[in-house]
Amino acid sequence: MKRIAYFDNVKGILILFIIVAHVISLCATYYGYSNKILKINCLFMLQCFFFISGYFAGKSKSSKKNKIIKQIKTYIIWDTLITLYYYFSLHIISFDKSIILPRYTLWFLITLITYQLMEYVMDKVPGKVMIPLSVIVGVLSGFIPSLGLELSLARSCTFFPFYAIGYYSKDLDIIKLKSNKRWKYIMIISASVLLYFLLNNNSFFSLKLLKGAYSYNDITGNNIMLAYKRLLSYGVAGIISVGFLYLVPNKESIFTRLGRNTLYIYLTQGLVLKTFISKGLMLEDPIIGSIQLFLITVAITVSFAIIIPKCKKHIGGVIDGRESKSFAQNVA
Repeated sequence: MKRIAYFDNVKGILILFIIVAHVISLCATYYGYSNKILKINCLFMLQCFFFISGYFAGKSKSSKKNKIIKQIKTYIIWDTLITLYYYFSLHIISFDKSIILPRYTLWFLITLITYQLMEYVMDKVPGKVMIPLSVIVGVLSGFIPSLGLELSLARSCTFFPFYAIGYYSKDLDIIKLKSNKRWKYIMIISASVLLYFLLNNNSFFSLKLLKGAYSYNDITGNNIMLAYKRLLSYGVAGIISVGFLYLVPNKESIFTRLGRNTLYIYLTQGLVLKTFISKGLMLEDPIIGSIQLFLITVAITVSFAIIIPKCKKHIGGVIDGRESKSFAQNVA
């Protein structure tokens, strides 16, 4: 499939937002400042990534079985490498953790594998049934305390509607839809109004609720109200995500090449961030320190994204279990 600059731009911008989110999350704890901007990131960055992943999964001609096996290999190998690094270099973990509990950002891989398994069902169920059903599952899953970080089950249920929408949108020409200026202005203005409201009403959505990794019992508030807010968050996230997608340029830009290498940027960002925090390499000034961490993380992970594919040619793909082409191209 011919690469389209627009989708690479989307992924390139999103991976930067994800790094920003992780930097804010760690630095807010380290320096003790507010992380309210993190909630805004949580309303569109992962939603857009899952939508794009589902959109291209629906277009993929590769064998689902082979793709899933390669994804599992990728996860096991990277989970092992990261565990060894955390244990021997950073001394921040032990070996008693089960592999079903993914390290830091690796939950995304587990969730993606879950969605790829769901494609067997999605191929047989029409979108008009599956999409509403995925929303119901996402909302009701919060009532199940046993769903949590293990196998990323809570997040898989929470974000499934966005993957499903992308999967059933495989026949849509998104580039052509973007050319509709009327809807472009409507969605951008709507997204801007919602962002303004949420920035000024920071407590409306709980950060734990938006992260999707916790049951309602683990979040402060009435369970019924939390379920309502999760349902509402789907609509808000959808509007903000569409507004964002309208703003992304169609032509090649500085983000295009970045978007072609999001896999390794995503996999290695946690190593850089945890290293700086654990080794005490942060500057004293919170603003300069946060900016420094972001810039260094981008520089190092982009370098990894350039070096690792070249190494793969010499070591036969051992690094990531020869992950499928569609995965490397379409997800972070």
